[in-house]
Amino acid sequence: MGTAGFREILLCALPRATVEVPWLRSMRVKQDGSLEGLNELGAQHRPDELSEGGIVLFAHLLGLLVAFIGRDLTLGFVLEVWPEVPLNNLKQDK
Repeated sequence: MGTAGFREILLCALPRATVEVPWLRSMRVKQDGSLEGLNELGAQHRPDELSEGGIVLFAHLLGLLVAFIGRDLTLGFVLEVWPEVPLNNLKQDK
């Protein structure tokens, strides 16, 4: 997928997440795929609000990955970078 592919998916996920968490609009996706504006948000929002925003953004990012490359490949990527995530309660779609 590479940096460019990740950046493109993040560019699609961020506006979707701002519908649920409007203050995410102040963030920008940089050329390297990192997010600009995190330090400013940290000074303006409580830790629980920041967590919620991160979860919403991550959920949209995963949803787009599932749509583009499928559930199995997405789960493989998640397990590669987050091997301790509990996936034993996932429903199997048939």
